[in-house]
Amino acid sequence: MLKSVLDLDEVEVYDVMNHRKNLFSINVELPTEEIVKKIKDCPFSRIPLYKNKPDNIVGVIRVRHLLQECVDKNNNFSKIKIAELMSKPWFIPDNTTLIQQLQLFQARREHFAFVVDEYGDLQGIVTLEDILEEIVGDINDESDISSLDIMGIRKIGEKTYLVDGQVPIRDLNRKFDWNISDENAATIAGYLLDMTQSIPEQGQKFVFGDFEFEIIKRNKNQISQIKISKIENQPTLQ
Repeated sequence: MLKSVLDLDEVEVYDVMNHRKNLFSINVELPTEEIVKKIKDCPFSRIPLYKNKPDNIVGVIRVRHLLQECVDKNNNFSKIKIAELMSKPWFIPDNTTLIQQLQLFQARREHFAFVVDEYGDLQGIVTLEDILEEIVGDINDESDISSLDIMGIRKIGEKTYLVDGQVPIRDLNRKFDWNISDENAATIAGYLLDMTQSIPEQGQKFVFGDFEFEIIKRNKNQISQIKISKIENQPTLQ
């Protein structure tokens, strides 16, 4: 834990964020009743709201506040104003270090921020829990297993998973106690591009360290889905 605390000054939020492709968000222009239906069974406490396109985040709504409003208004959805319930989104640069972000979370008394690149384009979200997990390890709760699909991970065998290419390596390592290197890449697709020094074709298989990687889907030059299998007693390849 002490070593992890010291590392917070070297790791950036981009390395631990939840990528925008795995972001659960809702169109703010949907009817209130439909928004409530989408929110009531989700495992998250705060939901990003967008307008026109998913990358255009206009607000954040707390599930507890919305459901309380439904109770207070006796489920009369015409009286519930989403625009009045949502809070303004907080955007931070993707090169913010974890120690800086931890201090900002404390100063603002918040634990949810949107990560943008130098052009202002949305990259993902980072939460206080993401930073705490860098210190103490994975923090499991009752929704973690059911939210694997939302993370872009699907278990298909005892030690085999279908993983979206943009899933962060750190999320995989924390979730399954793996040791895939994230020194040169933040996402699992980026890892394969770096390790192969190419853009692998669909169907190609590779073994790096204790894992076998198979390219399941490729969209143009983007690796969109990978099958990862943990190999027992596999010697590390140099």
